[in-house]
This record gives sequence, structure tokens and C-alpha cells, in this order.
Amino acid sequence: MSRSNASLRSEELFEAENNRLLESVRAKASMMKSVSLDMNREVKSQNMQLGDMGGDFDGAGGLLGSTMNRLNTMVQTGNTRFMCYIIAFILVVFFLIYYLASNRS
Repeated sequence: MSRSNASLRSEELFEAENNRLLESVRAKASMMKSVSLDMNREVKSQNMQLGDMGGDFDGAGGLLGSTMNRLNTMVQTGNTRFMCYIIAFILVVFFLIYYLASNRS
């Protein structure tokens, strides 16, 4: 009879250990599911931001393209005095930005 009781006790210990390990696996699976859902939300959010940025860059590209077309038209018409004013303005702005940036650091 002691063999039978020992066998029963052993099975109960194995069953308890299995239940404890099973609960541990369930907790880890739940945690992994939560992390994967958070990752999914983050990826969707970043994809949406990237899509918005793509549209913004397309708009900026169109604006730069039309500006270049205007500059080309101005150069072709031969309005050199106006072109000198524009170049002088760009240089002043560039040096102003350089001066402000160098004083900041």
C-alpha cells in the first residue's frame, strides 16, 4: 500500500508542478500578446506619420519646382539687376544664419 500511496503522492506533485508551469506559460503568452499588440499600434502610427511626411515632401518639392521655373524664366528674360538683388539677399540671409548659429554655440 505504501507503494501505491507514494505513487499517488508523486502523481499529485507532478500535476501540481505541471499546473504551476502551465500558469507560467499562460502569463508569458499573455504578456507577449500585449507587447505584440502595442508594437502593432506603434507601427500603424509611424506608418501614418510617414505617409503624412511623404505628402508634405511632395508639396515642398512642387513648391521648389515652381520656384526654380520662375528663376529660370527670370534668368532667360535677362533681368540682371533683379537677379543681383536676389543673390545679395540670399547671401545676407545665409551669413545672418551663420552668424546666429556660431554665436549660439
